[in-house]
Amino acid sequence: MISDLKSIIEIESPSTDKDSLDVFASFMKGYIKKQLGLDAEILESNDAGNDLRLRIKGRGEKQVLLLCHYDTVFPKETLKSRPFRIVDGKAYGPGIFDMKTGIIQTIYALKALIKNNELLNSVVLLITSDEEIESKSSKDIIINEAKKSLYTLVMEPSLNGALKTERSGVGTITVNVYGKASHAGLDPENGANAIYEMAYMIPEIIGLNNKSKGTSLNLDVIKGGDRTNVIPDFCQGIMDIRYRIPEESDRVLKALKDMPAKIPGTRREIEHILRPPLIKTAESEKLYEKINKLGATNGIAISQASVAGGSDGNFCSYYCPVIDGLGAVGNGAHSENEYVLVDKIPERTALLYLILKNID
Repeated sequence: MISDLKSIIEIESPSTDKDSLDVFASFMKGYIKKQLGLDAEILESNDAGNDLRLRIKGRGEKQVLLLCHYDTVFPKETLKSRPFRIVDGKAYGPGIFDMKTGIIQTIYALKALIKNNELLNSVVLLITSDEEIESKSSKDIIINEAKKSLYTLVMEPSLNGALKTERSGVGTITVNVYGKASHAGLDPENGANAIYEMAYMIPEIIGLNNKSKGTSLNLDVIKGGDRTNVIPDFCQGIMDIRYRIPEESDRVLKALKDMPAKIPGTRREIEHILRPPLIKTAESEKLYEKINKLGATNGIAISQASVAGGSDGNFCSYYCPVIDGLGAVGNGAHSENEYVLVDKIPERTALLYLILKNID
């Protein structure tokens, strides 16, 4: 497993590099054929990397959805400064925690199940290319399979070993403010300063936060103006939103759209890309309890957590129960210190194996 993990870490797959993504997808198709003796389907995309879908027939007719993604946040050639290595029981490398270790664990669990004819339900495995960039290309594919599934298991990394049964909604809101350009010295009164208008919005944006409801809004990027002697006719603000209650995104968007302009002659346009919260339901709680019991019976400690970060499992929780965080145990996602605990890899693989063998 470590050798295979090293191999896929060394095939870099940045979210925005389609050529590299497609190389990885082609490799995975061959790897799945070698390990499982099955042909994965390449789902070609013009807007992102190609995705993979593998259908595996189980003893029953019901379907379980397994979700993985292979894209990473790191630019190409990160390996030159951060090669795969193991130090003091920790394995390091770009994307190793989020979430290439989860891919290897998934393949090895399926390999054991297929070999012993122990797969209780049929499985659809999706390995997608754009989770780190909002899943715009793969979202509909994921939702379509979730609608047909008994439950969804997400092989994203754990939170210090805990499974993730709730996640915040997450998204990006972009505010484009349009003004009117004019000479800053000779005719400033004839202009409409788009940067000033954005500045007036900032206190209002801060006021949209609601800690008690788990809603946070952070204006993280502002771009505006080209020259010091020209009144700027454009300013763009890009915000990160996190929200635990689905309706909160509607409240925030409506408030942004309804804010009156302070600078005459300016106007604004609001754009957004949202991933809804992963919601805990009675059905997902029952599924977690089954997994918890299964773990206890086999000496695997199980706990659950609610987290702020989103995943593709968020889309699925409105159609079937979802358990997330079944992947690696480690830390440092999206950082130069990202690592996984090597001795936890077989244990987490065994947990997935037991779930797919026993839980319907």
